[in-house]
Amino acid sequence: MRPRRSTWIWLGVLVAAEITAWILRRTGSEAGCLLRVLTVLAATILFWRAGVFLFQLIIRRLSLRLAFSHFLIGIVPIPLTAALALAAAYIVAHQVMANRMRRETTAIGVAALSSTPPPPRVSLTDEGAVQSSGVSWLAPGARVDWLQNLERPGFVEAEGGLWLAVPEGPKAVRLLDLSDADAPWAQRLADATGYEVEFILGDASTENRGLRIETGDDGEQGVRIRSKNRAAASPTVRPHARPTPGKGYRKGEWIHAFYLETLANAAESEKKTGHNVAILKATTSPEVVADQLFHQGVAGMANVFWIVFVSIAALLLLVYLVAVAIALVLVGSIARNVNRLTRAAQAVGRGDFSVRVGSKSRDQIGDLARSFDGMAENIQGLLRETAQKERLESEIAMARTIQHKLLPPAEARLEGLSVLAHFDPVAEIGGDYYDYLAMPDGRTALPLGDVSGHGLPTGLLVAMAKSALATLIESGLRDGELFARLNEVMLRSTDPRHYMTLCLLAYDARTRRGSLTNAGQLPPYRVSNGSVESLALPAFPLGLFPDRTFPTRDYAFAAGDLVVFHSDGFIEAVNGADEAFGFDRFEAVLRSHGGSGAPGLRDAILAAVTEHTGARPQDDDRTLMIVTLD
Repeated sequence: MRPRRSTWIWLGVLVAAEITAWILRRTGSEAGCLLRVLTVLAATILFWRAGVFLFQLIIRRLSLRLAFSHFLIGIVPIPLTAALALAAAYIVAHQVMANRMRRETTAIGVAALSSTPPPPRVSLTDEGAVQSSGVSWLAPGARVDWLQNLERPGFVEAEGGLWLAVPEGPKAVRLLDLSDADAPWAQRLADATGYEVEFILGDASTENRGLRIETGDDGEQGVRIRSKNRAAASPTVRPHARPTPGKGYRKGEWIHAFYLETLANAAESEKKTGHNVAILKATTSPEVVADQLFHQGVAGMANVFWIVFVSIAALLLLVYLVAVAIALVLVGSIARNVNRLTRAAQAVGRGDFSVRVGSKSRDQIGDLARSFDGMAENIQGLLRETAQKERLESEIAMARTIQHKLLPPAEARLEGLSVLAHFDPVAEIGGDYYDYLAMPDGRTALPLGDVSGHGLPTGLLVAMAKSALATLIESGLRDGELFARLNEVMLRSTDPRHYMTLCLLAYDARTRRGSLTNAGQLPPYRVSNGSVESLALPAFPLGLFPDRTFPTRDYAFAAGDLVVFHSDGFIEAVNGADEAFGFDRFEAVLRSHGGSGAPGLRDAILAAVTEHTGARPQDDDRTLMIVTLD
C-alpha cells in the first residue's frame, strides 16, 4: 500500500511550514497566523491519513485478522465469565449470611428462655386471650391468636419497636425487646454471626420491577427503599471480635445481606401480601464469609480448599497460555504460507508463470500451495496451446460475424409482405439459412434451408449456397429448374456426407399467388383465419443425387395470411424424457396464437419450445421465418 499523492503534498506543506517557522524564530520574528493554521491543518490531515493507513494495513494482513479473531474468541469471554462468577459468589454469600442470621436469631431466642433474669412472659387462656402479661402493650384479656399459633420464634412489632416472640409452651410466650439498646440480643447476634447487624422495621410490596422495601432509612444495596414513618428498630451493632472495619478488597466490609420475615402480629391480609416485615441487615467482608464457608474443626483444613482452588486456577491459566502460544504459532504458520501464496499469485498475475511456492507444510495450506505450483506449471504448458486456440477462435469468430452479415435483417417490410425472422444457431457457426430476394420477374423469393452438420465446414456450405442461389435467381431461373441447377452446384462442391434441405416460396404481391418449391425441407405452414395448413411437397435434399427433379406447387393466398417457415430444430427439440416437441405441439401453437400477429406468434413458439425442453441444452439450430402477406 502506497500513500496517495496528496499525502506527500500535505507532508511537504508541513515540512515547509516548520522550516519557515524555525527560520523566523532564528531571525527574531514571530510566525504569522496563516503559518500556524497551515501547520495545524497539515498535521491534522496527516494524522488522520496515518490512522486510516494503519487501520487498512491491519485489516489487510491475515495474521492480524487471525490474532484479532483469537482475541475475540479466547480473551473476551474471560472477563465475562469472571463477572458472572463474581455475581454468583455474591448471591451465594448473601444467602449464606441471611440463613446464618435466621438460625442464630432462633438460637438466641431459645437460649433466652433459660437466661437470668428471663425475658417478659405472656400466658394465654384456652380461648387465645392474654391471661397474664409481663409487657405493657399486651393487656390481660386481649385476643392474641397470633401468639397462640406461634410454632417457632417470630418477630413482633409493638410500641414502634421490634420484639422476638419465643414459644415457651403451648400457652406461654417469652418476648425479647430487640429495640432496647441496653438488651444484649443484638450484640449476641453480632457475636454469633461475626457480622455487623441491625434490626429494621419495614413494609414490603411487590411491583412489576420486583420487590420494594419501604423503611425509614435512606437506602442500602440490594433493596429498593423509600422513606416512611418507620425506622431502624435497633442501633447498628458490631461483633466484639471485629471492633473496626477492615480495609481493602478482602478485608473491607462491602457485602450486605438482608433476611426478611413477615411480622407475626401483622394482619392476615398483610401476611398474604408480605407487608409489614422485620429486616435483619448484616454487613461483613469477603474474608469473614470465606472463613465461614471453609471453616473446619482443624484450622489447617480450610487452607486445603484454597490450595486446591488456586492450583486448579493456575493449571487452567497455564493450559490457556499454552493454548495461546500454540494458536500464535499456528497463526504465524498460516500467515507465512498465505503470504508466500500471495506473492506467487501476484507474480503469476504479472505474467511470470515460472514462479513456485515450494511449501513443505502438510496441511491444507500446503496442499493449496502445491496445487498452485501444479496450476502454474500447467498454465505454462497450456500457454502455447492457448495461443493456437485463440487464433482458431478468432478465425471462427470472424466466420460467425461473416455468416450473420450474410443473413438479411430479422425484420423487413417488402412489397406486399413483411418478414419477421429468428435465427438461433447451436454452435458458433450455424447450418441454417434464410433470406428474401427480389426476382427478375417482380416476385419475391423467400427461401429457408438447413445444411447438415455444424461448424466451419457447414458455414462455408451455407455461404456457397446463398451465393449460388442469388446468382441463379438473378440469371432468371425459377422453380424446379432453379433447384436442379443448385443441386448440381452442391454435388460439385461437397461430398455425400453434406447435403442441404431447402424450400423457397416465390410470391407475387400483385396477384397474391406464390409458387412453392421444396427439396427435403420441413413444409411451411399457412395460417389463415384461424386454420393451419401444411404446404407439404415431399422431395430429396440438394447434393445427394444427380439429375433429380424437385416439385413445385402454386398457392393462392389471402390478405393477412401468415406463412411460417421453420427448421427441424423446433420439431426435434426434446425434453428430459427424450420426448420431441413434435408437429402436433407446433401446429397447436400456430392455431392458438396465429391471430396475434407475427411478433406474438414468434414469442409463443419460442416460449412453448423453451417450456418443453426446460433446462436441457439446445442440440440443433433453430430458425424461424414468419411472412405476413398484406
